[in-house]
Amino acid sequence: MNHFAHIPLARLVVPFTVGIIAYLSARTHFSLLFFLTVYLLLGLLWLLGRRFFLGHYARRWIFGTWAAVFLLVAGYHIAQNNHQLARADHFSHFLEEEGFLLLKVREPVSEKANSYQVITRVKEVLVNGEAKKVSGHLMLYLQKDSLAASVCYGDYLLIENQFQEVGDPKNPGEFNYRRFLSYSNIFHQAYRASGHWQSTDENRGFFLIRWSLAMRHKALETFEEHHLSGREFAVVSALLLGFREYLDEDLRREFAGAGAMHILCVSGLHVGIIFLVLKFILSFLNKVPRGRIIQTVLVILLIWFYAAITGFSPSVLRASTMFSFVALGQSFRRTTNIYNTLAASAFLLMIIDPYIITRIGFQLSYLAVISIVALQPFFYRQLVFKNYLVDKAWAILTVSLAAQLATGPLSLFYFHQFPNYFLLTNLIVIPLASLIIYSALATLLLTPIPVVGMLAGKVLFGVVFALHQSVKFIEGLPYSTSSNVFINLPETLAIFMVLIFLSLFLMQQRTMALRLALGIFLVVSVSISARSIQNLRNDKMVVYHVNNACAIDFVSGKESVFLMCETLQDDPRKVDFHLKENRVQHGIRSVLPASLAEAEEPFVNGNLYRRGPFLRFGQLNLFLLDQSPLREIPDPGMPIHYLIISQNSRVNPQIALEALQPQKVIIDASNTFWNTNRWEEACQEAGIEVWPVRTKGAYVAAVR
Repeated sequence: MNHFAHIPLARLVVPFTVGIIAYLSARTHFSLLFFLTVYLLLGLLWLLGRRFFLGHYARRWIFGTWAAVFLLVAGYHIAQNNHQLARADHFSHFLEEEGFLLLKVREPVSEKANSYQVITRVKEVLVNGEAKKVSGHLMLYLQKDSLAASVCYGDYLLIENQFQEVGDPKNPGEFNYRRFLSYSNIFHQAYRASGHWQSTDENRGFFLIRWSLAMRHKALETFEEHHLSGREFAVVSALLLGFREYLDEDLRREFAGAGAMHILCVSGLHVGIIFLVLKFILSFLNKVPRGRIIQTVLVILLIWFYAAITGFSPSVLRASTMFSFVALGQSFRRTTNIYNTLAASAFLLMIIDPYIITRIGFQLSYLAVISIVALQPFFYRQLVFKNYLVDKAWAILTVSLAAQLATGPLSLFYFHQFPNYFLLTNLIVIPLASLIIYSALATLLLTPIPVVGMLAGKVLFGVVFALHQSVKFIEGLPYSTSSNVFINLPETLAIFMVLIFLSLFLMQQRTMALRLALGIFLVVSVSISARSIQNLRNDKMVVYHVNNACAIDFVSGKESVFLMCETLQDDPRKVDFHLKENRVQHGIRSVLPASLAEAEEPFVNGNLYRRGPFLRFGQLNLFLLDQSPLREIPDPGMPIHYLIISQNSRVNPQIALEALQPQKVIIDASNTFWNTNRWEEACQEAGIEVWPVRTKGAYVAAVR
């Protein structure tokens, strides 16, 4: 018996997804003729064999195989066509031509620490008054000034035809920003200082998106008028409108540590709450002729109206599409299967943008919904409460448990942390988040009525304050978060298999499923234990690539001494971005920060000894030349394995190399291009191996 016969759409979306993943993994391009030939062959097989397998129940697998192959090829084909860099008219193919690029701002401008980030679509290459139509996206960074701050979605900008490819990560384990941007078809970037770009004073943005962004801006102004400010304003902006620009690091840490970060990302939860409220409010329509159809149309329209208020953010578009299909499915008189409905919405989204499967939000949303549909009813039936409030609390707990089981492994894989009190968190924040959505919408609708609008605003402020304080309290509890947990992709997939087999055992009492779950769990445990033992043997030096900064880890087992310059001491976010992933992967639990500046007394910690510019780490002898003044190069009295150049040392390279005779020279990323080139040339003349971190990336040296 086929247990999946009742969910045909869910079965069909699997090979289509596999085809997309196959392209993203292989990146092998095939010609249009190849795909047409494959489609023609599949069509001939269909015509020749349909009488053979159609109508024959025992041979239905043949049609299933044919359909799976067709969808797999189609998925690969659509994913390949979505890769804009391969197109002949991509603007990067016109780099050798002088002239200008005409850009259209594709998204709202994002403010960064030192610039404005502008995602643009390249429309034309202008050469000697001649315009060539081109395609592709460019990530533009503009120096902060009043003109850059006024750039809006839909504006047209003009810059010189000069840009760079987005670089690969230059540190071990570092987040691959190049690959992340490539999934949005962004492969190039450019920086323009004030006065080196201009606006054409023309805006051709799609009117619907411009209208939605204006509505979101008006909503933010309304919240400010009701005296929401600081973190309360940041929470409302993120929770209701998906505008996360005002979230500071402490606020993000508190919500992430408590397991409530999903509250600040407008997604399925928020749209689901609005969906349920709309269904309840419009339930009276079911009693009138054609009322079910009218109700469905109104629900879908209002869901997309909410999507418009949020500025049509990608997460809301996903959730709105999902619940639009759910609404359509529920509008039919006959019973529909929720898995088919979810599969249909996912299928549509992947046809529009096949790379959407790489988005963490897409993965988490569908996993959570599928798990809630599959597991929550089973969990809920295990206990029965007659008290209404207790029953509703139990329902929230079972929803949270089902969602966390599906999203937990993926959260560990991506974010390396797990909220231990997620049940307590969701028991508090889900009702409060619902109240915030209701009161915020009420505030927006009732603002024209002075007294009522003011009261709604005060209620909103009180609920947001309660939410923030609750999250802060839970995050501050002992052992609230299991952090710095590393699992690789095979282990993540294996954990999912364990959860699936355990669910089958609990729900269907299959003994074989329990045996498989325990066997896979044993394999995962051995894999994690073996890596932990291997990490105990870590003895290495890592000179990281951090732009305009010196960052060196001396790793011994699960401990590290971190040598850094002053610019990093007050920028932990920058340190985490470049270094954290490598530390988590290698199980480094303790990091002792140490200043790059020379100390008056010798420094000793584990295998590391430092006295002035001399360092000894295990069997490695190092000499550090930084901005500290040296009248002469002291005699090391020992062979120097590595000479590290940092912070634009003014020491003459020829004199230093002759005095120290190092086996290898490492020039870290705190040096300018000029100083890096100066030392590279000197090393080449002296026949000494050199490693410029700025261009080659981090250097890792094992202790001998």
